[in-house]
Amino acid sequence: MQGKLERTVVVLEAEDIGRLKQIIVDEDQGEALSFLIYVIDQKVQCAQAETHKPTFEGGTGESPAHTWHEAQH
Repeated sequence: MQGKLERTVVVLEAEDIGRLKQIIVDEDQGEALSFLIYVIDQKVQCAQAETHKPTFEGGTGESPAHTWHEAQH
């Protein structure tokens, strides 16, 4: 298991929410797994990186948080 087991805040962009809603409507298990792996897990890993956490959350705040949309470009 990768990552820390701690409370983590993950931001879903409008595009992520739209994709999630479509997965639910379609009941697409394969797409749901893909979404968990390539969207949620990536966002969790980024949110837990010390350099991406603001100082008030115990991080260094050295780098801004990345969004999934940025990672695709």
